[in-house]
Amino acid sequence: MFPGNSFPINQIVYVVPGSCILLEVPIRFGIFDVDAESGELRRQGARIRLPEQPFQALLALLERPGQVLTREELQNRLWPSGTNVDFDRGLNKAINRVREALGDDAENPRFIETLPQRGYRFIGHVEQPAGAVDRGPPPVAKAPQRLWSRKQWLAAAGIGTAAAIPLVLAGRYGLGRVDPGSIESIAVLPLENLSGDAEEEYFSDGLTDELIGEIARIGSLRVISRTSIMQYKKGPRKSLRAIAQELDVDAIVEGTVVRSQGKVRITAQLIRARDDRHLWSEKYERELTDVLALQAEVAHAIVMQIKAKLTPLSPAAMAYRERPVNPEAHEAFLRGDYFLHRGIRTIPKSVEAFNRAIGLDPKLAEAHVGLGQALCYMGIFGFRPSAETHPEARRAAQKALELDESNAGAHNVLADVLKGFDWNLPAAEVEYKRALELNPSHLLTRAWYADWFTRLGRFDEAMAESARAVALDPVSPLSHSGRAMILWTAHRFDEAVQEAQRALELDPNFVNAYWWMGLAYAHRGEFPKAIESLSRGLAMSDGAVFRGSLGYAYALAGQKAQALGLLGEIEKISKSRYVSPVDYAVAYAGLGDADSVFHWMEEAYRTRATRVHELRIRISTDLRPIRAMRTCCGVPDW
Repeated sequence: MFPGNSFPINQIVYVVPGSCILLEVPIRFGIFDVDAESGELRRQGARIRLPEQPFQALLALLERPGQVLTREELQNRLWPSGTNVDFDRGLNKAINRVREALGDDAENPRFIETLPQRGYRFIGHVEQPAGAVDRGPPPVAKAPQRLWSRKQWLAAAGIGTAAAIPLVLAGRYGLGRVDPGSIESIAVLPLENLSGDAEEEYFSDGLTDELIGEIARIGSLRVISRTSIMQYKKGPRKSLRAIAQELDVDAIVEGTVVRSQGKVRITAQLIRARDDRHLWSEKYERELTDVLALQAEVAHAIVMQIKAKLTPLSPAAMAYRERPVNPEAHEAFLRGDYFLHRGIRTIPKSVEAFNRAIGLDPKLAEAHVGLGQALCYMGIFGFRPSAETHPEARRAAQKALELDESNAGAHNVLADVLKGFDWNLPAAEVEYKRALELNPSHLLTRAWYADWFTRLGRFDEAMAESARAVALDPVSPLSHSGRAMILWTAHRFDEAVQEAQRALELDPNFVNAYWWMGLAYAHRGEFPKAIESLSRGLAMSDGAVFRGSLGYAYALAGQKAQALGLLGEIEKISKSRYVSPVDYAVAYAGLGDADSVFHWMEEAYRTRATRVHELRIRISTDLRPIRAMRTCCGVPDW
């Protein structure tokens, strides 16, 4: 917790005017106590959550009770030199958080007094614990008035270096370390952006995502996915214990991130869920060029603290993480990652950002992986022909693997190309399994591998793999929407509706859930509900994908004019941008126009459109006399 130390401490030196008191217990005032070692503020024994900057502000005030701390002193304590933040706003926010935690009032303070234009003063009574040893005046006349570590007190008291070494080593290698018990699952909450600039959210979100990936890569842990943890950025913040219960995890990591003038600073702390006990906390600061090494260092420190079994990385993978990164390229990558997770409409922006990152730093493997993933989505959602997007995605994945063979995301992209474009399911399975060997918590691999099982009609295995995805992504709509797709493919339409509803309870704007819900309702014969669901999805995506499905639902409902009108809209869209043949075939399948379905199915097969497999479900249900047309897809008939 203190400059110059990165190991746990059990004793601190508390400096008050005219004395130096060695404390063996937390600092107490009123009904509160502060534990500098664990970074905890407690009220009558109950922990009060306080972020790092407010906690450091409180600690600074407690170190000098009754004395004025200037705003400049506090700012220097809370933020490193050169940090690009609004200091006044940041300090005001930190002090307000402390007052809120203490139930203090700025107008009638009991603990923290404001001195306008000067600073703050702690005016509460700080207890001197029974048995504390008064060492008299501080041994160094001009020593800074702050908490000292055991190492600093020993040095100041004149104890020889040789005598101090055993204590220092004991601290670094486990003195006072809390036994974390059995921790097999973990969630990394969104890193708090301390810049004060909402435009910087993509940076903190991106680092959160990368930290999740690094922890999942090197540890034998179940690591909750990005989509679930990002839910906790919305609305009132829940208690850590409540979050842990919702996610079903043993521990939580929370922290902050600030970047400025070519540097990035991360603070992180590990909390055990069952008792809100701080197991570890630390600060890290690096040049932006070393950001990959910084992420790996933080992840490794967390995993070491919970004594997880490490997955060894090859020398080449280690060398990749130690290479310097172009800061502009890394920023462009984070923007691409941000847009990739915003929704269907921002996928093209993610492609632009990833290409910019690669242009600035061709050796940034993560950017190639992101580009490959975004290109797969471009083909799936009909932005460009699969014949263009998927070969490009393959090249991006292969380049990423040349740079870092241990990148699970690259193997996953390659698997999706093999599955969705080459239709080479055995080769795709090899890549999915390799991705999961490297990162068992890679959510997208779990989701896409579940889809792989559906292509073979192995629905029980698909649902089992999907259940693993839900365990990684319990409060996000993505995994539940994926289960809806599997159930729809298996003709279990009632269950598909239920899973889609679960997804929408978590996020009413998750567009894919409306897709599978609408199709399931259509197959149940509940056409008004199908039309309503697909119409909502169309309003959110404005693409041919939903127009084809909505036309299909209108046609099955007997509303032929509306179905033909949507086909006309698809034709108009095709004049200015690509439209998948699948979208035409879907609408014509609803109308029962076998000749048109054959025509567009053949075109979809010829161009290897990625969604061609969807048609087998609709055709088998709605065009029974021409079931044989499914054989053009090269998929088994079940």
